[in-house]
Amino acid sequence: MFRVEMLPAAHGDCIWLEYGDANKIHRVLIDGGPAHTYPALRQRIMHLPANERRFDLLVITHIDADHIEGTIRLLLDAENLKCEFDRIWFNGWQQLSEVPDPAGEPLGAQQGEYLSLLIKEYEKRIGKKVWNVGFDKQLAAIDRSKEQLPVVDDLPGDCKITLFSPDYDCLLRLKDHWKEELENLGIVLGDEQSLRSKLEANRRLRPLGDVLGEEEETDSSFEFPDSNDRDLEEELYDTLGGSSKSKEFGSDESSANGSSIAFLFEYPKSSPKVKFLFSGDAWPAVLEESISSLLPNSGKLSLSGFKIPHHGSVSNLTQSLLEKISCKHYLISTSGAVFRHPDKRSIELILEKHSHKNKAQLHFNYLTKTTEPWNNSADQKAKGYKAYYPKGISLEL
Repeated sequence: MFRVEMLPAAHGDCIWLEYGDANKIHRVLIDGGPAHTYPALRQRIMHLPANERRFDLLVITHIDADHIEGTIRLLLDAENLKCEFDRIWFNGWQQLSEVPDPAGEPLGAQQGEYLSLLIKEYEKRIGKKVWNVGFDKQLAAIDRSKEQLPVVDDLPGDCKITLFSPDYDCLLRLKDHWKEELENLGIVLGDEQSLRSKLEANRRLRPLGDVLGEEEETDSSFEFPDSNDRDLEEELYDTLGGSSKSKEFGSDESSANGSSIAFLFEYPKSSPKVKFLFSGDAWPAVLEESISSLLPNSGKLSLSGFKIPHHGSVSNLTQSLLEKISCKHYLISTSGAVFRHPDKRSIELILEKHSHKNKAQLHFNYLTKTTEPWNNSADQKAKGYKAYYPKGISLEL
């Protein structure tokens, strides 16, 4: 059994994996969406019996708010929920300082610092190491000087994970970019007491349920830009213009996106029937380079599914990347909120370059004005694809 759910995370990502058999189901959670959609994740966890609220792996791909804020709230809520994590993968300043760099300066952005603090506190509470377990130097990154990509194959449930992003160069760019932000915020590395005070004062990131007594409604409506949103600097002109025609394919230069943890998930590892590429908001050139490392003879990477990077933005997709894969299922996680993803040109390119023997299967976790254009049976028939939308809290594949 293998199941993917894209939980409703507005313009962000919150992806729930289950695999195994009826006697033992294993779970992986990738990102937690923005803060205001956390109640949907919490509700999904509470659907599990209390003694089954365990994840073999929690992956926080990168420090953008639409991926990290929900996981901050989850870690604050974990003890109340009786939710446990055997491993947590996330690159904070502690990991980035391990990247070979002549400057040798550490880094951390505010939300990254919050999460780093909470992972340390979680480890202390449960009495074991979970942070980036499985990677050399506890650094989830690719050293391109080595022939092999990092592989983690000791997770329970007979799965194999191959890291596709980030590489050292991506993390060095992030390191330089976010050091300035920390200074602007007045955050001093190592001052955990001050950091804890800032976190406790942040009502946006507070826990839920029995801890504070109130629940929130998950807002899946279309949102206009929030001046406090981290991604605003990167894509505001798209939103204001209602179009991203000015953008070019593969043009993303966001160092936060470039630092995304992306990986190939294979199950079962001995003879994979499922091969899924989970890409976060990774840069397409980095994904291409990793595919080339994995397949040095220039063959195509055969995939069961591909979570399209950055919610279908043209900035994180290229023709050459799509030409390196053969895939049946394409997952697009977005409500179109804030940035009006996905870009129509991205979906058109996916359909144009689709090379699998079966029809392309597009999976959206919202039916909104930005995803509705592909809910057209005549268009699906003419272009040879199918599109699927959620019927409940999430889309299940």
